[in-house]
Amino acid sequence: MKIKLKAGESLSNNWKSCGCSELDWSDLKEGKTIDVSSVHKLIKNKVEVLDVPKSDPTPKNKKGDK
Repeated sequence: MKIKLKAGESLSNNWKSCGCSELDWSDLKEGKTIDVSSVHKLIKNKVEVLDVPKSDPTPKNKKGDK
């Protein structure tokens, strides 16, 4: 998913705790969009989610015991 820092928000230097690389963290602080697999609870209220991955609409066939 893609996230971007909300206007007027700032980030501390806890990029390791949030699972980001230092480069991604600095890009986020500069207002750029970055790709992440999930949003950490420490920054959830400071960022906006721009692109949420869509679930696969095709149903999976389950095989039961025969």
